[in-house]
Amino acid sequence: MTQDPGQPDGGQVPGNGQYGGYGQYPGYGQYPGYGQYGGYGQYPGYGQYPGYGRPAAPKPGIIPLRPLNAGEILDGAFTAMRWNPKAILVTSAVVAALSGVLSTAVSLSLRHAVFTDVKLPSTDSSSGQVTITGSQVMGFAGLALALVGVTLVFTFLSRTILTGVITVAVGQGVLGRKETLGASWRATRSRLGPLFGVVFLSVLFIGLGWALTVGLLVLIAVLLGAFTHLLPLGVLIAVVGGITATVFAVIFTIRWSLAIPVVMLERRSPLASLRRSWQLVRRSSWRVFGITLLIEIVVMIASGIIQAPFALAGGGSVFSAAAAHQSVTGTVIAAIGGIIASTLTAPLSAGSVVLLYADLRMRREGMDITLQAAAASAGSAGTVGQPGGQNPDPW
Repeated sequence: MTQDPGQPDGGQVPGNGQYGGYGQYPGYGQYPGYGQYGGYGQYPGYGQYPGYGRPAAPKPGIIPLRPLNAGEILDGAFTAMRWNPKAILVTSAVVAALSGVLSTAVSLSLRHAVFTDVKLPSTDSSSGQVTITGSQVMGFAGLALALVGVTLVFTFLSRTILTGVITVAVGQGVLGRKETLGASWRATRSRLGPLFGVVFLSVLFIGLGWALTVGLLVLIAVLLGAFTHLLPLGVLIAVVGGITATVFAVIFTIRWSLAIPVVMLERRSPLASLRRSWQLVRRSSWRVFGITLLIEIVVMIASGIIQAPFALAGGGSVFSAAAAHQSVTGTVIAAIGGIIASTLTAPLSAGSVVLLYADLRMRREGMDITLQAAAASAGSAGTVGQPGGQNPDPW
């Protein structure tokens, strides 16, 4: 700073003083460079608010209302069971108990049929071999098919209903609504037709399509195998074709994995739900596949850990609870372990699918804004929203 001797008040002139140069402004002073505002100051960059200046997403229920990562999806599924155990765990326990009792009864019935009802004729003295008549084999096979068929049908129906109830409860838990068991069941009952339809169509298309493709490939291999020099070609076609068919089956399974949340929460028809699921997953197939695989691994490990003590207590194996040498008591003990494991792991699988569906909608369609508005609506706790009602369902 310099002074002008010609000025009576000793005024200050530009230089290195207050004005210009490196003074207060406009250079490196308070503003606009690296001062208090802008840059790395309080806002809007890396300041007071978390997440690069954005406030934390609201979390009215089991997950934060923003796009999720794999860990948050799994954590949300666990949280859902603690959040609403009556609607989720009670339903899961009932379904697991009924399925377990039926499966155990079928297993014991078949064992009784083998060791009691099948009467072996006396040993042939000339050959020293025991023979079983064809009528005995056919009778046992018919009994086994009937019992196993009934078990599979019941398991399919009960698991589908359970998935619907859990989907409704988790969907409302995202919004912070603790759904009652009765309300969840009523919401599921009104969608039983489309729910069964979408599960049946997906199993039919994927399972039947894979079976027909593999059967055709095996037939081609057999026909080519009739000619010795074409046998390697037939084997190659069967192997490559089988792998290809399996890959396409996995692709369709992943693309249609969100059909149940769509049919329950968006209330669409079965075919429309399959198309909607395909569209949601289309650009995120690898991510959905990875998260789904991770969930299945976690469920498998958790189920094995829960069942292991019961399998050992029942005289079975850690790797096979239903060992052939188990007694009736051991079979029952192992079945109890299976019921407990299914009660705890079934909601984890179904809930993770619902949260994965919510994550994709928040990523693709900005659904997080809609969910935040719905969660903040007054008087929305504990109700199932209906379109046009006081608390419309945002899904």
